[in-house]
This record gives sequence, C-alpha cells and structure tokens, in this order.
Amino acid sequence: MRPLIDKILGQRPMTSPLFSPPVQRSLAMTAWWLVLVNIFALIAFNRLSLAPDLAFTWMADIVDPAQQSWNLINLHNRWDSYWYLDIAKNGYYLRGPTISNVVFFPLYPLLMRYTAPLFGGDLVLAGWILSCLFLFLAVLLLTRLVQEFHPQIESSLPTAFLLVHPAAFFLNAVYSESLFLTLSLAAVLWARRRNFLIASLCVALASATRVIGVFLAIILVIEFVHAYGWRALFSRRVWPLMLSPLGILAFFLFHWISFGDFFLYLHVQTFFGRNFSVDFEELAIQTNPDLANMIIEFGHTVLAVLLGLITLCRVRFSYGIYMLLALAVPLSTGSTLGIPRYSMVLFPMYLIAASLPSPVHRGAWLFGSALFLALDIIRFTHHYWVS
Repeated sequence: MRPLIDKILGQRPMTSPLFSPPVQRSLAMTAWWLVLVNIFALIAFNRLSLAPDLAFTWMADIVDPAQQSWNLINLHNRWDSYWYLDIAKNGYYLRGPTISNVVFFPLYPLLMRYTAPLFGGDLVLAGWILSCLFLFLAVLLLTRLVQEFHPQIESSLPTAFLLVHPAAFFLNAVYSESLFLTLSLAAVLWARRRNFLIASLCVALASATRVIGVFLAIILVIEFVHAYGWRALFSRRVWPLMLSPLGILAFFLFHWISFGDFFLYLHVQTFFGRNFSVDFEELAIQTNPDLANMIIEFGHTVLAVLLGLITLCRVRFSYGIYMLLALAVPLSTGSTLGIPRYSMVLFPMYLIAASLPSPVHRGAWLFGSALFLALDIIRFTHHYWVS
C-alpha cells in the first residue's frame, strides 16, 4: 500500500519520507488556516449587516442578499456553487439559448454526486469536504514539488503564500479550484519525474475540471522535449501525451451527442459575458464600488501577467508558458472579471513569492495578501462580487 501511495503523490522510493517535516508543517498550516478563515467568515457574516452589492447594475436582478445564519456549511455555497450543485443534482440541461449549466465542467460535480451519500445526501457538505480534502492534497503536492525540484526555496513557504492569496477562500468553497490545483500539481510532478503517462492522465482529468486544464499539456510537451529532445516528438515514446486533452474532448463530445453542438460550451459562454470581444460599456465606471472592484481586478491582472513573465525568464520556461496561456483565455474575452480566482490556481506565482530574497518583501506580500483575503471573505459570504 505504501509504494502505491508514494506513486500517486509523486514520492520517489528511498528518498525523503512522504510526511517529511516540511510536509507536516504545510499540512498543519493548512489545517489551522481552515479553522481560522471559517471562524472569521462565520463571525464576519453575522456581525456585519451589509447592504446589497452595488458594484454592477445587473446584480440587482439575479443576486439575492445573503440572509445571516450560523449555518457554517451553507456559508460555502455562493455564486457558481449553484451551478455545481445543480449539475450534481439534475445533470446537464439546455433550456433555450440562455445561461445554462453546460459551461461548467463535469469532474467536480460528479465527485459531489457520488460522495454525497457518505454525508447524508447533503451535496453542499460533500462539496465542502471534497474541496478541503483536495486542498490538503494540493498543499502536499506543492511541498513535494518544491522539495524535489526547487530545493533553493524553503519547502513550506509557497504554501503560506497560497493560503493568503486574496481568492484563497475559494479553495474551501463549493468550487472546483482545489481539485484543479491538485491535478495541476500532480501533472507537473509526474512530468518533471518523466512519467508522462501518469502526467497526461492527470492533465486529462484537469481538462475535465476547468477549460485551462488543457494548457497543462504545454508543460508536458516542453518537459518531454527537455527530457528526450525534440526528435522524440516523432517517436513512439510520445503517445502518452496524446491522452492529455481527453477530458475536454469527452466533455465537448458529450455536448455534441446530447445537444447536437460540439462547440456548445463556447456558444453558451457568451451569455456569461465571455464572448471574445471588448464590451466598452463594462469599462464605464458607474459607482465607487464599481471603481474599487475594477482596481482590484486590474491590479490582479497586471500582477499575474508580470509574474508569468518572470516565471518564463527566471523560474522555468514550461511554467511560464502555461501561466501566460492560462491568463490569455479569460483576458481574450475583453474583461478582467474573475482574474483573481483564475490566477489563484497558477502555482508558479507561489514559487516566485517564496524565492524573494528580502524578508521585508516577503512580509509585505504576505501582509498585503492577508488584508485582501479578509476583504474577499467578507465579500464572498455576503454575496458580493468577488471573482
């Protein structure tokens, strides 16, 4: 059993223990983080009586103000959680050319559906527990990645930067972020270890979780060439890489069989404001909350792109290409909405943060991120727009 666990989690036999001191520190940090952020969220939600969000005019028609409650479980059910719960309960449907659940990828809601019986059929509780479990796995994998391939970085420090990311509360919400981050890190670990079969299977699962999962295949291709040379791309050795896009291809094929449209995902995305064009009306500042939200989203965008470029030049080429392509997808729609959450799962940024030479700069990053994390927890629990 132990060799199997080691294999799944990227452990090299006869090397450092699976639960080495850095891993233990990272997992303990995550456990404390879960306790503290949820206590903070519950108290802030019931202490603050906030007016409805005024950042966007369209919110008044579709968002109901959150009613105060001490129900800790339901605190993690906000915004897109509705769609994951809807898929887990009712499956996919298309009711006319409008907003529909077909744009949400299947792996996370399927896991919710099949684990809900373990929690009395409570889908919200199942989703929350799954997100927490995958968060622990992601932290373990991140620490292992740093231990094995970035030994110049203190192993548990990237975890600290991950947990204080302003959008980090999504990692324990009924969202697919923790699952996607786990699969991303597993794919990178296996690719760096030159086991491209398992790495490709992880990418296939990631591409069944979020659309940017398919861009993890870029890391695999670059690492494959780095390991075996570009001529190997024309040899039999390359066949595992062809498994990488199976997740997203299966999802699109399902759309074609069930709804008669292979590109249904792209078509329905336009009703979610993702139509690959710039909406200049969206850029018009209407209220102070709107301006504050735009400053936050734009700031995250600039920082994420800058970190992608630094990763490309100074950390690892494959990581940087992946980051920039993953950011290009949402930015190509002409909007920065959602960038904080989209960028939060791009693991190379935490390697950069942890490798800052100055303790002052690292402390400033951690302190600033923690402040915005607190703000985003308050916004998320009160049904304000976060990301």
